Amino acid sequence: MNEARVWNRLAARYDKSVSLFDRSYPRVRDLLREDLANRDQVLEVAAGTGQFTFELAQTVGKLTATDVSPQMVQRLAGKVGERASGNVETEVMSAYQLDVQDGSLDAIFSANALHVMETPERALREFHRALRPGGRLVVPTFLHGANWRARLMSWFLSRVSPFVAHTKFTATSLKQMVADAGFAVREPIVLPGKFPLAYLVADRVA
Repeated sequence: MNEARVWNRLAARYDKSVSLFDRSYPRVRDLLREDLANRDQVLEVAAGTGQFTFELAQTVGKLTATDVSPQMVQRLAGKVGERASGNVETEVMSAYQLDVQDGSLDAIFSANALHVMETPERALREFHRALRPGGRLVVPTFLHGANWRARLMSWFLSRVSPFVAHTKFTATSLKQMVADAGFAVREPIVLPGKFPLAYLVADRVA
């Protein structure tokens, strides 16, 4: 499947679509301000149309907000221009092939993306490569496998919308996958919503 093509089709209605699942977003914004404070070179992966970009911009030094979808990035760039966010750049970029040097980033933030990636393990390996030792990864992730209600809703969404969870994470399986990629992982904070959301913070080990 061409992942960029899928998200290009969603770009025009993405803001409205994600608003159905944003109950936990205010808490995520509060937490990211604490966990990413004073990080300088920061990459946002799968930024979409900017649900978290501007809170990040107020928290970090330099932010590059990226998405695999050119249409998403075009919409996000328009918002950045409107808000005159001088420390934000936007760029089309795949999570599987980050256009950054090894060990060059202080932090990576990627919200609600791992579960819809076809190969999240590949993205996590790339995140590990790009972060410096001690660099921070923050990956809030919907838990489509958390319980029978989440699994049933996930099945339904996969048949009526492009929102397909290729990996139905639980908090435990998400933590394990990130740890397996070479990170020291905090215990996730599970937040309520139509899908529970695991707010997970990890640091790259040398």
